Amino acid sequence: MPVSRIDILIARFHDKTITDDEHAELLGLLSQKEHSRTARKFLKEILDRQTGDTQYFSADGSQALWDAIQTKTGNRQRQTIIGRLPAWKWAGAAAAACLLFMAGYRMLKPARQEAHTVAQGQAQPADLPPGKKNKAVLILADNTEIALDAAGAGVLGLQGNARIRKGRNGEIVYEQGDALKPPAGTVYNILRIPNGGEYTLTLSDGSKVWLNAASQLRYPVSFTGKTRDVELSGEAYFEIAENREKPFRVHFNKATVEVLGTHFNVNAYDDDKVHAVTLLEGSVKVAKGDHSVLIKPGQQAVLAGAEQMKVKQVVAEDAIAWKNGYFLFADEDIRSIMKKLSRWYDFTPEYRGNIGDERFGGVISKFRNASEVLNMFESTGTIRFQIIPGDASGKGKKIMVME
Repeated sequence: MPVSRIDILIARFHDKTITDDEHAELLGLLSQKEHSRTARKFLKEILDRQTGDTQYFSADGSQALWDAIQTKTGNRQRQTIIGRLPAWKWAGAAAAACLLFMAGYRMLKPARQEAHTVAQGQAQPADLPPGKKNKAVLILADNTEIALDAAGAGVLGLQGNARIRKGRNGEIVYEQGDALKPPAGTVYNILRIPNGGEYTLTLSDGSKVWLNAASQLRYPVSFTGKTRDVELSGEAYFEIAENREKPFRVHFNKATVEVLGTHFNVNAYDDDKVHAVTLLEGSVKVAKGDHSVLIKPGQQAVLAGAEQMKVKQVVAEDAIAWKNGYFLFADEDIRSIMKKLSRWYDFTPEYRGNIGDERFGGVISKFRNASEVLNMFESTGTIRFQIIPGDASGKGKKIMVME
């Protein structure tokens, strides 16, 4: 099979032999609908490789890309991927988003450095560090709490007929102990993820769960009944071990997701008006009240209100951007965005003045300081922020959002 032009350009991009004209050509190709899957794969590769010290574009290359982006979007005033929508459609321009982010970051970086230059003897500007992986509290059946980020690797204890083991990578695993005496009844544990944390859990049946910040999962230490039931508040990605004799069910906000073995994401924060179940692999049934739907890979069940439910086609991988280490905003207002950021950076947002209904879209690593993320928004010229770091214990952290 002949190698396509887009594959050649991507290879040249990665080995840093691509020219400025080829930069612009690559942007154009990746922004076309027929290359959307390639564009998203390319975006993930870039984000996975990116570090704070990595630069993928020269200054000249960034400018060439910038000119191509502005022509493509029809907006010569745009300054960053975090920009106003719908001047260009998010779904059809994943690559433009990727390249726009990197070119924009390159071009904004000198401005950030200049703005953050501190004269000798002056205090450093306030900032908030990103959250951390493997930060969680495990609550045992007797209400004993174990701070998992402080616990060492090895067996943490016994619960019912299961051993709780913390692996070297920080993951918690429940190991079924056949030789242990079965408990008189079902024993439940709770894994609670605070703001600024996330955690990975392997249940006793081998199913894996990734929990996002400000989330909680209640689950039995072993599944002894006819079904495997867990209760979720917040957001989690599930990879369920197949067992056709024992369906797996996730309960949240009076709704239920039922599966046999599959990969899916549930976004069900209590303070969100809309919840969503997104399927990546297999099939799941989503039920709430008298309504139920069966969704397929690439579909999302959206739940709003008492029993409202609809199904829409989505790019399923977008739903697990948080799991893969980055924020993905698609046509969102600033209040929605700040709510997501507050869970990760652990602050309280406050709003001053007339905050408009501007819509923003973009992609950025979760593992940058809050100031870097906020500066991307500020560069649009529509909004500004003030970080209040709080006291020595970390309490009272706020970010003021101003017109």
